[in-house]
Amino acid sequence: MASLQDVADLAGVSVSTVSRALRGTGRVSEATRNRIKQAAESVHFTLSRSASSLASGKTMRVSIVVIDRINTWFNASAIQGAYEVLEPAGYDVVPRVVSTSEDLDAFVRHLPGNRNLDGIIVVSINLDDEYVRILRDITVPSVGLDARSRAGYSATVRVDEQVAMRQAVGLLHSLGHRRIGFVEMPNNPDFLLSAKRRSGAFLRAARDLGYNEFDLSVFEGQDFGHFRSFDEAVSQTSSRIIAQFRRPTALCVEIDDFAIALQYALRKAGIRVPEDIALIGFDDNSRAEMAGLTTLRQDPHRMGQLAAEQILQLMQGQVLAEPHQLLQTTLVTRQSTGAL
Repeated sequence: MASLQDVADLAGVSVSTVSRALRGTGRVSEATRNRIKQAAESVHFTLSRSASSLASGKTMRVSIVVIDRINTWFNASAIQGAYEVLEPAGYDVVPRVVSTSEDLDAFVRHLPGNRNLDGIIVVSINLDDEYVRILRDITVPSVGLDARSRAGYSATVRVDEQVAMRQAVGLLHSLGHRRIGFVEMPNNPDFLLSAKRRSGAFLRAARDLGYNEFDLSVFEGQDFGHFRSFDEAVSQTSSRIIAQFRRPTALCVEIDDFAIALQYALRKAGIRVPEDIALIGFDDNSRAEMAGLTTLRQDPHRMGQLAAEQILQLMQGQVLAEPHQLLQTTLVTRQSTGAL
């Protein structure tokens, strides 16, 4: 059976260089890495991940913490992006789903004694002060993906939602809309989600463009527990909008899925979109184009790649040139908006 030394002799490098090249860690030139891989293939050598882990003191695992489900558009895209970076580098990507605040509490409080992870990526969750302290004190690096705060994280990747809301409000202003509003999703009582900051960004952007309090409405999200289903939440929100005395002629909505469902509910109630109420979503998910929804496009797949690149460098002991990355959204105009 071939050994590391056999591969090193054949490639003309040291054993440690072979180990770094095959594990995807450390500084190895692309030409040397390719030569080592060819040498390993020629003698049918496969590096044991478990043996590599024991030798290096690393587990070769990165945990990605998401809320509720893995298969949402955002979570699945982010995990795919992270996997594409971490797997070729020899790391296992281990999703961790937290469905309740108790789940999150158990995960975070277990971190100081957890020796089964080399890094953590946390997706879309705002952390309280106690969790921030725990993340700051552990030796394992952490990255906040879609984080609203840098606190506690070694690095972060997020979109600039203030600029995004300026894009959305600027479009509505240019189209002649003078009464505008923001629609929040129903709240998850267990978590403060990052998307909940969008209504504040909307109000700041609108005030900067000269809208006053009489021009603006925010339809706040109630707890999911108040509704029997997602459809009921949409229906009640639609009714609240229609019943508004100074009904807005245009709305920004927290996420695409709610905006698409709201568009259907408004039309069912006889409200024309965009003639009576224009709608702008946020995400540009896979259903937005089919629904003709104007929206702010973000790219969770790319965000996942960037977060993985950050955690990979941190696990290798590198200092990040830009630890807190701020990405821009793209305004995509479709049939749900029009001139007043």
